[in-house]
Amino acid sequence: MGISSGPVQQLVLLGAILLAINLFGIQARKLKIHKLEKGIEETEYLHSHLRIAEFKENVLQVSGELKLYSPMDNSWTIRFRVYRAPEEDGEFEKIMDLNELHVCDTMKSYYKDFFYEQLKEYSNAPHPSTCPVPPDHYILEDYPLDVHLLKKLMTPGYYRTNFKLSKGHAAVLSYTAELEIE
Repeated sequence: MGISSGPVQQLVLLGAILLAINLFGIQARKLKIHKLEKGIEETEYLHSHLRIAEFKENVLQVSGELKLYSPMDNSWTIRFRVYRAPEEDGEFEKIMDLNELHVCDTMKSYYKDFFYEQLKEYSNAPHPSTCPVPPDHYILEDYPLDVHLLKKLMTPGYYRTNFKLSKGHAAVLSYTAELEIE
């Protein structure tokens, strides 16, 4: 009999993490965003704009828009990588690599399980069962991203995240963010 990773197991894991944080007295750290930069944007497929601002302690306010001119199906892939360095000018080491996530598969899993319920209140984001994702003007307005738990779990240092959306083997959109956890 195998172990499934359903909602109950995810809640148990989250509960265990929160309990460990409270028992061991891990202090909340400060998160600073140093840079958010768009690298690639192939305007024949889409146009995007993303803004992140600190709204209040432990909450970032995320807004943006995506004008999608071409349907996104499973021939589109997502890559998300996180790197960490102990010092700002130190050597960054890859600590997380989500590579070649197909858009439709991701919509039915990560997007559905972790993002959609919160996003739908602040956007016209497509339903997780919608794939291919149709061309449209998608807007996210003032989404409050709570980073309290994230700050507690991340080791102090400097982080660089890279997001890339590709169609086949060609990159269509990329963003890089740099942040610091004190």
